[in-house]
Amino acid sequence: MVCRSCGLIQMNAMNFNNDKQNNPIISLCCENIPNIPQISFEGTAEEILYKFVNKCAKVDSECRNIQNNSKRIFTKGCVNCSQFQPRTYNNDRLIHYINLSAYPSPCQCRCIYCEVQKNEPDITESVKLFDNIIAVLELALEQGLIAPDARWQISSGEIAIHPYRDRLMKILKGRNAIFYTNCMKFDEDVAQNLHDNPNSAINLSIDAGTPETWHKVKGFDNFDKITENLSRYFVNTTRPGQISLKYIIMPGINDTYEDFTSVVEIMKVLNVKHLTISRDIRNKYSMSEQDTIDLTGAAAFLFAILSKNNMTSDMFTYSPEERKLVVEQANEIIAKQLI
Repeated sequence: MVCRSCGLIQMNAMNFNNDKQNNPIISLCCENIPNIPQISFEGTAEEILYKFVNKCAKVDSECRNIQNNSKRIFTKGCVNCSQFQPRTYNNDRLIHYINLSAYPSPCQCRCIYCEVQKNEPDITESVKLFDNIIAVLELALEQGLIAPDARWQISSGEIAIHPYRDRLMKILKGRNAIFYTNCMKFDEDVAQNLHDNPNSAINLSIDAGTPETWHKVKGFDNFDKITENLSRYFVNTTRPGQISLKYIIMPGINDTYEDFTSVVEIMKVLNVKHLTISRDIRNKYSMSEQDTIDLTGAAAFLFAILSKNNMTSDMFTYSPEERKLVVEQANEIIAKQLI
């Protein structure tokens, strides 16, 4: 059976996030477009979970109607997303992906592409929010709504300084978890989770290969400490792939040959053979033609350097057309021996 859907919808992805007015929500994706499938985070844990399951069912029903875009209600925004494509239907109604990206949540980094309030979040509000989030998660687990092999993503601020760190780590024991960290503080429990569970990982959006660019992008002059903490996490891994890296390309800021080649050298030390090539998603749907040219050109340059070093990459935040253009340009760079 063919449907029109995306990977996140078919996984019934549970994204704890915020809307454009900064209200907490649960959405089926994190795309920066209007009318994505979502529910408000209001009510008791039972009410919130019921609303989410009901929303997933209605979205799934519309996805199976591959033709009629004019009558879409619950997937109205999805038709404007590059990931919403015809695909083989595969939905068992279980939650296969949980993403904790709700704020307020503390983070000591000051990334130039992050629009979260630069000051320390209101910890009182954070505690209230995560009390409710954990209640919903515990209920979903109790009712068997979360698949045993579900992937958990912890990207609300920095786990090492999170006020709900201990309770989150208790829920995640023995589960497939990826911890999005800025690596400014090493966390022993996260390291132990990596050691005990080969399916767990950490992810750093490294976004630079030199101390100067790191300072420019992240707001701190501590690149050596970051690489030291990365190495400490690496020592606790039990298989390749438990250290994952992402590179958000910002043309004119972090797209130099020195940054790209230095990142590759860091990857070699950590035995990382794959890099996610990303972008500043704030302007994903509002880029000018020249912006797109600059972005895909820089991505092609990085893609080519990775390929030359027998490393792989993904570009899931890029449209199919952009990915095709990046690969074509990278092949040309390699053929002309420009790197």
